[in-house]
Amino acid sequence: MKKAVALTVAAALVLSAVLFFPSLTEASVPAGTCYDNWDVCRARAFQSDEGVVRTTILLTVCDVGLGKCLLGY
Repeated sequence: MKKAVALTVAAALVLSAVLFFPSLTEASVPAGTCYDNWDVCRARAFQSDEGVVRTTILLTVCDVGLGKCLLGY
């Protein structure tokens, strides 16, 4: 019974990882484009006349956007 539960949990983990991460063939955006957009985003965040908190939020949004771009979403 323990082996069946362990096998089921392992299969669920593998299946969720396969469904969550995109396959390499689906990566339509080159990583260079992602990093170029990230550099532009960070430059705009630093050039803005916002306060420290808003600039930090803008930089976080840039980092999240980079991560989503690299994952292919």
